[in-house]
Parts: sequence; structure tokens; C-alpha cells
Amino acid sequence: MYGVGLLGAGWVAGEYIKAFHDHPLTEIVGIYNRTPGKATQLLRTHGVPGKEYASLAEFLADDRIQIVVSCTQPNVRAEHCVAAAQTGRHLVIEKPVGIARAQTAAIREAVAKAGVKTVTSFVLRWNPQFETVRQLIDDGGLGELIYGEADYWHPARRARPGSASTRKDVVGSAFLSGGCHAVDMLRWLGGEVDEVSAYAAPPKRVTTFEFDPVVVASLRFVNGAVGKLSALLDGDTPYRFNCRLFGTNGSIQNNEVYSSQKYPGAREYWSFPTITPNSGDVSHHPFKAEIAHFVECLEQNVESHASIYDSYKSMAICYAIDESVAKGGQPVKVVDD
Repeated sequence: MYGVGLLGAGWVAGEYIKAFHDHPLTEIVGIYNRTPGKATQLLRTHGVPGKEYASLAEFLADDRIQIVVSCTQPNVRAEHCVAAAQTGRHLVIEKPVGIARAQTAAIREAVAKAGVKTVTSFVLRWNPQFETVRQLIDDGGLGELIYGEADYWHPARRARPGSASTRKDVVGSAFLSGGCHAVDMLRWLGGEVDEVSAYAAPPKRVTTFEFDPVVVASLRFVNGAVGKLSALLDGDTPYRFNCRLFGTNGSIQNNEVYSSQKYPGAREYWSFPTITPNSGDVSHHPFKAEIAHFVECLEQNVESHASIYDSYKSMAICYAIDESVAKGGQPVKVVDD
């Protein structure tokens, strides 16, 4: 059995409790949250026994914990993950992996030095639609990428002055706070990105944002393909997550596929029925599949395809986008080494 300790008792923590509680090889040991009583309340809500820790030091001193789940606010993630890695704990790291390049690099360095395993919760990699798309690509249904794009449109519904989701010092930017999902998916399916050029727009509907909530970036992939990424937190629209890929062997638009090579009789796109990423609610996300994958990685002593070493590359694109915005749209190279 792997003992699991959670850092943070917010919205997403409950989904991790469900996933680990249901897994036969893991058990919840306890939670540290800076607000007293919140951890106990969350554990009781889910009917799970566990300890509420009074401090991070007390949490890290509990030898029953082998896996640490970082689901705190992003601005303290690096501090907590580095400390947990230094004590030899494996890590489940919520996105974003820090809000500054140095923070993400510090986590990667601490993990490498400690030799622990990690998985980053770019959880849409386990969404059934994208698992199918990944298999279609592996089977040659896309070929070499020509053009790719992804959109993260998640308008703020509960944004208010001072709330964490609107504060630059807590969540960083539109792409760091949520748009990183689109960045990671496009990179995972389409390949590495070499250069970006991005523009941003200030808030018009939800004026409490301390950063530009609308950002669009043009991309150049390493293979010479081009693409686009967008993050929209301020529009009058339901949640949408789009991913479109056009290649030499075919094209994939969300859960629609066309390939004259693979399906010579097709005249139009055909859609495959699946669970799509059509909700921003954390209860819709496949945390159970992510955790099952991570435990298997621990059992087999292998790195996850979403380890800190891989997710660092997705975060590097986010940092390049923010740098380009700050420079008025000038092209910025993606630095991921």
C-alpha cells in the first residue's frame, strides 16, 4: 500500500481523495491545508479517515506518506514540491507547475536529485477522446503535422475582487492558470514547439482580472508546421476545449476524423462517440485513470509520459507565450532544456 498525503483541501482535492480511496494499492493518510479545519471537513465529506496536519513540517515528518499530491494554489507549489521531493516522496503535481520558469525548474531539479517519480495533472491526456486521438495518430492516421490548434475557453463565473483565480501573484496568467491544458494537449499530440508570438487583450466583462484574460499565440513547430493556441477567460460562452490537427495522412478535429488514405470511401469527417472534454468541472476530469496510471508507473519503476520532465516542456511554451505578450508580440524561442 502507498500512503497518500494531500497538500491543499480545495475544489480539486476531493477528486484526488476519490481516486486514491478507490485504488486498491493506495490509502489516504491525511491532508495539510493552511486553513484549520478545512482538511477534516473534506475528509468527513468523503467518509475517509485521515489526519489533519497543523503544519507542512508535521505533514512531511509523517513516514506513512509515500505519495504527496500538490493541489495547493500555484504560487506555493514549487516550495511544497521541492520540500516533498527532498524527503523522498513521489509527487502528483497539479497544473500549473509553478508560475515562473525558475519555480518549474526547481521542481524538476529536486525530483531529479531525489530520484522520485512524478505525474503532472494535465489530466486531459486520460480523457477518452484524446486517448482515441493519440491512438489514431500512433496508427498513422495523421501523418506529419501541417497545422495544429487548441483552445481553452473557460469564462470566469465566480471571479470577484481578490479571488485567487484573478490574481496575477497566485495564478500568473491566462495560459498558466488554465490555458496550459491546451498547450500540453497540442504539444502531446502535435509535437514540440520551437517559437511563439502572442498578443493579449484586457478584461471587458470581468474587470477584476489582474492579468489579460484573453491571449492568442501563433506557433512554429520544430518540424516546420504552424499553429495557434488561445486562452479565453472573459467571454460570454459556455466552456469549450478544442483541438484540431491537420496532417499529411489525414485530419482530426476534436472527435471527428478524415483520412483519404486510411478511409478511402469517406467523403466527409466521421465522428466517433466518446466522452469529450466538454466541461471545466473537476468532477468531469479523469483523475481515476491518471492515478491508476501513476501507481502502475510506481509498481513498474518507470517514468510517466506526463512526468515533470515532460510537463516542463509544456510549461516552457506557456512562459514563452507570456514573454512574447510582454514584448508586444515579438517572437520568442521556447527554451525547454
